[in-house]
Amino acid sequence: MNKRLIFAALATGFSGMAIQLLLLRELLVVFHGNDLAIGIIFANWLACEAFGAFFIGKRIEHARKRVRAFISLSILFALFAPLALYLVRTVRDLLGVAPGVGMGVFPILYSSLLILFLPSLLHGALFVFTCKLCDQFASPEHGEGASSIGRVYVWETIGHIAGAVVFTFLLIPLFHSFAIVFGMGVLTLIASVALTTFQERAVKRKTLAVLTAVVAVFVYLIASDGDEQLHYHAIARQWPDKEVIHHQHSPYGNVAVIEREGEYTFLTDGIPVFTTPTPDIVRVEEFVHFPMLAHPRPENVAVLVGGAGGVISEVLKYPTIERVDYTELDPLLIDLVRKYPTALTEAELGSPRVRTLHVDGRRFLEVTPYQYDLIFVGISNPENLQVNRLFTAEFASLAKERLREDGILVVSLPGSLTYLSHELRNLNGVIINTLESVFPYLYIIPGYHNIFLASTTKDVTMIHAALLYERLGEHQLDLRLITRPHLEVRLAPRWLEWFLESMYGATEEINRDFRPKGFFYSLAYWNAMFSPYLSDFFRWLEGVGLSLFAIVIAACTAILLALRWQVASLKRLVIPYSIATTGFAGMAFDLLLIFAFQVLFGFVFHWIGLLLAAFMGGVGGGGFVMTALLPHIKDDRALFIKLEIAVGLFAVLLPLVILAVAPYLGNPVVFALAQLLFLLLAFIAGALIGLKFPLASKMYLAHSPNLSRTVGLLYSADLLGGWSGGIIAAVVLLPVLGLVGTSLVMVMIKASSLIMLTTSFEGKRVR
Repeated sequence: MNKRLIFAALATGFSGMAIQLLLLRELLVVFHGNDLAIGIIFANWLACEAFGAFFIGKRIEHARKRVRAFISLSILFALFAPLALYLVRTVRDLLGVAPGVGMGVFPILYSSLLILFLPSLLHGALFVFTCKLCDQFASPEHGEGASSIGRVYVWETIGHIAGAVVFTFLLIPLFHSFAIVFGMGVLTLIASVALTTFQERAVKRKTLAVLTAVVAVFVYLIASDGDEQLHYHAIARQWPDKEVIHHQHSPYGNVAVIEREGEYTFLTDGIPVFTTPTPDIVRVEEFVHFPMLAHPRPENVAVLVGGAGGVISEVLKYPTIERVDYTELDPLLIDLVRKYPTALTEAELGSPRVRTLHVDGRRFLEVTPYQYDLIFVGISNPENLQVNRLFTAEFASLAKERLREDGILVVSLPGSLTYLSHELRNLNGVIINTLESVFPYLYIIPGYHNIFLASTTKDVTMIHAALLYERLGEHQLDLRLITRPHLEVRLAPRWLEWFLESMYGATEEINRDFRPKGFFYSLAYWNAMFSPYLSDFFRWLEGVGLSLFAIVIAACTAILLALRWQVASLKRLVIPYSIATTGFAGMAFDLLLIFAFQVLFGFVFHWIGLLLAAFMGGVGGGGFVMTALLPHIKDDRALFIKLEIAVGLFAVLLPLVILAVAPYLGNPVVFALAQLLFLLLAFIAGALIGLKFPLASKMYLAHSPNLSRTVGLLYSADLLGGWSGGIIAAVVLLPVLGLVGTSLVMVMIKASSLIMLTTSFEGKRVR
């Protein structure tokens, strides 16, 4: 393979992966860090790539000047990537969605599709064009066929790996988004410059002139701080009428600070975390003082997330407090709190009684030797997988071990004092069931933020207004909200009676790590508020089980078999169908590993690039090995069937390995090795996918000698399978069926394609 084409494939893969990860991060800010959006974004990128590979890529077959066509696509890709980034920042403004307001599943689906459409469309077409150029210049008469496809697949994948690693460890820490996207444009165009040597002299001069002009514009924007000006202009469009004084990506997400008349609001992934120096007094005082006064003598307290800006300040008002351990995973958030200080936050973080730890809250409980009188979960909704892991039965069991004999676990959820909708009942119900499955006693304080006090002692259920007011006096607390009349109103028995009556008919499910029903019911509640037309869909999903998927997959397989026997032309689609189901499995494997990593470790954002790099490394390695073996394979069909079986077996083994490791993560060595194990699993998953594509290309080319048509068909089948896998796995499988259920569905799907393969026979040559 020509060195210039290798560089072009590497640059295309590198820039494509970096831009994909960048747009993912930016879109997650728009979608408030919703894990469901990760699958949808990946799926839409793949769908657009498939469209580009099939409908644009095949046109190179009829192009007279193929190098110029490739360069034209590269220029368009370099131009549309910054446009897509600008659209991400402005999409809320364009759709009329105010900052801070959530977006439902359907708006996430169509808005991300429109934003990603042009850059991913062009990226998919570039793959097919590169394959054709490789074939053309390697063998002018006949080309190298499947070997050309395999080599480009491998080199582009190596570019993907390098792009993911460099993006994670170099680009994100050092550069803002527009600097990155313009830099990727320069890289893409430099690769195109190298290909101009394949052109005639007159054409080469014109092409170089155009490329030089575009590169010069990008370099000028970077050198003159034009990229920075565009960056801040886009932020202003993203937060209209807001003074954004800081906006930065960290390894763990995006952190922004909004200032208004001396008040600072700190946001992570677009979600307000806390406001200083004037927090939400009602929520903060009730959340802190109801449980603190319920305890006879609080001394040691743990605050997991969201403690700065009010919660810690209220805890420190108790003279008996000796120690407050406050966990916040992202150091950038605390650094910015210190950068924009107020008297409140300086008193909190500067207190000798407070230890601020940059660690996942759940991990902290696993390794700390201390026991606590109260453990506060500072986020009030399991709205994503990272937060949901603080609301599961496994977490409750861990918290129970870290509480003293009369200790209290404090959790809050959205509530109401007027009406509990179906979604709100289920969201509260699943967490109540979860806490009651671990703790023998649970006290509920209904309100617009329901507060749950879980304990091993019955005393927690016997608190009342007079007792709390008496302890208020003992501690000599001077509070703004919590007074005797307020206590009598909020703790009046009628509210609890009303709440329990309103909870009639709520779910009986329990929220678990690998079956995150809390996350699912939070999604349902969130969509009921922002996309109410999907309420019936989410209610239907509540009853979906494995049996439904088994019936649907079996019926589809039977229909496909019948059609194949009746329509001869459909026989050749067995291989694309297998590739499509493999693409589905590959995306599902990817999301399942991201899902499981988030559940076990709590910081998948930092590892998404590495997990994708490992997966793409497997794809590239598998593609390289199979490409080298192609001339020596005697029975293509038999090997292809064995690979199909291997993908199904991996779907069985993957959840077993994860479940086997999970109980031992308290050991620091196992904790570190388990992260490497996830990279290995991602590599193996990718290798199984990569092994199949070159072999499928060879098998299909045996019946259809049109290379670009074969590449376009199989590549688009692979990507469309990935698209459907991303949507279905993110929206349905993982939230509803969990880890094991999702794996079993993949086994069923691969069984379907295996049946199609094993019952196929040699067809006639495709014309």
